[in-house]
Amino acid sequence: MKKFILLFFLLASISSFAQQRILSGSVRTSEDNSPLPGVNVSIKGSRQGTITDVNGQFTLGIVKGETLVFSFIGFTSQEIPVGTSNEYNVTLSPGTHTLGEVQVVGSRNANRTKLDSPVPVDVIDIKSLLESAPQVSITQLLQYVSPSFHSVNGSNAGDAGSALNLSQLRGLGVDQVLVLVNGKRRHKSSNINWGGLGNGATGYDLNSIPTASIQRVEILRDGAAAQYGSDAIAGVINIVLNKNVDQLTLSSTASTRRRGDGTTTRTNANYGFALGKNGGYLNTTAEFATQAISLLPGNDEAGLYLGPIYGGGANTRAYDAIYTKEIDEKILADRGLDRHHFDRRGGGSNKAKDALLFLNAAIPLAQNAEVYAFGGISHRNSQFTAVYRLPGWTERNNAFLYPDGFLPAMENIITDKSFAVGIKGKFRHWAVDISNVYGKNNFGNVITNSLNASLGLRTPTTFDAGSYNASQNTGSIDISRYFDKALKGINVAFGAQYRVETYQIVAGEEASYSKADLRAVFGLDTTANGIVYSTKEGSIGLNGLSPGSQIHAGFRPENAVNVNRSILAGYADVEVNFTRNWLVSGALRLESFSALGNVTTYKIASKYSITDWLGIRGSHNTGFRAPDLAQYYYTETSTSFQQGRAIDQVTASNQSAATRALGFPTLTPEKSKGYTLGITTQPFRNFEFTADAYQVDVNNRVGNTGNFSATDVNLPLEVRNLFVQTGTTQAKFFYNSFSTRTKGLELTGSYKTPFRSGALTLLFGANFVNTEVKNVNTPKGLEAYRYIIFNDGEKARVTSNIPGKKINLQGTFRIGKLTYLARAIYFGSVTNASALNATFPKPDYFFQKLKPIWVVDASVAYSFSKILQGTIGVNNAFNQLGDYSDQKLNALSKPSIIGIQNGSAGIQPFIRITARL
Repeated sequence: MKKFILLFFLLASISSFAQQRILSGSVRTSEDNSPLPGVNVSIKGSRQGTITDVNGQFTLGIVKGETLVFSFIGFTSQEIPVGTSNEYNVTLSPGTHTLGEVQVVGSRNANRTKLDSPVPVDVIDIKSLLESAPQVSITQLLQYVSPSFHSVNGSNAGDAGSALNLSQLRGLGVDQVLVLVNGKRRHKSSNINWGGLGNGATGYDLNSIPTASIQRVEILRDGAAAQYGSDAIAGVINIVLNKNVDQLTLSSTASTRRRGDGTTTRTNANYGFALGKNGGYLNTTAEFATQAISLLPGNDEAGLYLGPIYGGGANTRAYDAIYTKEIDEKILADRGLDRHHFDRRGGGSNKAKDALLFLNAAIPLAQNAEVYAFGGISHRNSQFTAVYRLPGWTERNNAFLYPDGFLPAMENIITDKSFAVGIKGKFRHWAVDISNVYGKNNFGNVITNSLNASLGLRTPTTFDAGSYNASQNTGSIDISRYFDKALKGINVAFGAQYRVETYQIVAGEEASYSKADLRAVFGLDTTANGIVYSTKEGSIGLNGLSPGSQIHAGFRPENAVNVNRSILAGYADVEVNFTRNWLVSGALRLESFSALGNVTTYKIASKYSITDWLGIRGSHNTGFRAPDLAQYYYTETSTSFQQGRAIDQVTASNQSAATRALGFPTLTPEKSKGYTLGITTQPFRNFEFTADAYQVDVNNRVGNTGNFSATDVNLPLEVRNLFVQTGTTQAKFFYNSFSTRTKGLELTGSYKTPFRSGALTLLFGANFVNTEVKNVNTPKGLEAYRYIIFNDGEKARVTSNIPGKKINLQGTFRIGKLTYLARAIYFGSVTNASALNATFPKPDYFFQKLKPIWVVDASVAYSFSKILQGTIGVNNAFNQLGDYSDQKLNALSKPSIIGIQNGSAGIQPFIRITARL
């Protein structure tokens, strides 16, 4: 907090020396003189800009530059010299071929746009979506508008991962996409995810950035490791923050689900302050969100438990002649309960509260330089509740404490901090940008309404299960220059980066991980002189009661780590316009990791405009992803459910003795090769279309192995000791276990036409993707464990757990004071694989193919005045849920919605109020 106060003081001090000039005006059409909202207004040769409001008005602070640029899809752009006047009223004429939005990601040429880029880039206006779309978080907004972006509700992941909504591009891993904010590298979450999209992986918590602070999102759909570094195998997501001034925007949204559960609210405020008189700004955002507990999606009996409740055979057998269903029903009636008392909660989303603060600021120091800063802090309390521990689960419950069983809860307290500061400007015609970005993510784990069964009546019911955190500090210098007289223009860029990453695990309290019934096992041996002595042979559990806090056991002292690594990188990037129609770009990057050595990557891309309305483009790149520190050092104990039965599992650190004894080596970087070939076309006015085919080969991907069983007598002593020490019966490990090939085709299209008092915008997008496993890496000596090292569940996760087809159709119609939105999203079929056991040598899995679904959203917004707007609408208007789980998976429970295609929660109406003051 002291750093933030110091920064504000510094910015305010600098601003007092500045001279401010604010330009304003309006933009209208030449056809009928109607106002044009959403027009890009920028200062040529700089990154300053804004967009016109619903009345075609704009306000822009000028720092440097002599020309205003007005651009809008469907219209011919205009350049207006800045004179002595501070008011500029402009009329735009419809044009056959027009300028697209200026982009940052994918090119270091400040004049590049998404339309003439040699690689596919989506530029998504978040402000317009926040007015009409049912979704409010950035991950869900992108899920419903970008066909190559995929994210589902975190509850599919379970445990701490349920607090996050991770993101994928092109069907690749959540850790194979890089996220930037204002073009600067952002830090990841510290959490290792289980199940869902990111099994055994860390990803980005995009929802720790308030949506109201975002102006637009740029999605580079192409490998870019040579340009930006590790992780950018599938592409790059760049979040561009707001820099508007002198406007207060307030918005509040509320929605609920069909059964009145899962109510969400999100309220935010955004305001920009002018700093000085030369275009400096401080844009601030505050946001608060709540999420109520949700029931399992589906019918009213989804997930209802059917088996024994109070009998000692619960979770091990069905009813029989001795313990009948009638006995259970009588006990329930006597206690005033019904079977819904034992329902699982969650399923659609966690109970959560979020509070977020963010800022984006810049102050000119001179005509050609400015200092900038951005960042913020977010705090989230997220509660995950798992499967109800029944009173008859004698190995997991204590009837004296919980006579009716208990529903354990995992409280994740997540704090995310980030701050970037830099200075950029022109030095002898070279653009220089020097910056430092720091980010840290902390995950606290508190277990409530639980117990450690092995402690008996001495057990607490609330546990501090420990915490973990990860940080990243990146210092960069980026230098570029555009030579407009060489050929048809050459842009040269180069730079260097030094990054330090840390990872820490803090142990929990002893009761959260201990196994109270462990006893030392002693044996007898004899010396050469015949003297008998005792030997310690290890430990054994005596009573068989489950150890550690239920739902998630705490981190043990031997699991605690505090590690770091440093990365030094240098790059060169060149774009050459050989002719007006032919662009070639190339990049080369060298990164040196303190523990992994050197990695060199390159990229080459080109676009050729066959005519002024048709172009062809293509690229080839190499990439890499260094395993995260968490994947090297994370260890945890948790409970999974196989055929409805609880199984305690341990995930061993990649650096542990058990991992080495088993034969798994230390992790190595993933490496990739990517290819893209596509076309861009504007066959007639106001219409754009792109089609890009791609292939990405990734070798030695880091995964989580299947489960090694404690019943396997052939496992090394170190592994068997791990089972005894943690009280678990299955173990899994991190390993570079497999290689994949991903092929796909992406299509995008847009049509936008204005008319008197209104406008129509149509958007189309599609992604058809297929991933296949090309190779499984089996360590020498572990050939018999081939189907455990890379099991069918992990194979399904990377090949068939996300839709192979996704189609987005959206229309927005504005007329007068009304704005209508309608869209449909097609999520293709997926195949789910569920573990039935840990049988050696090949575990059994149940495969279920889930049918495709269409999700339809609709809304209508009404502007009561220039200040106030109201929106009502519905997400998933036709209540498309997807398939229920097969009864064969768990005969003791009613089927529930699987929901891995889109995390479907069913129909969800919403209401929103927005005010601009």
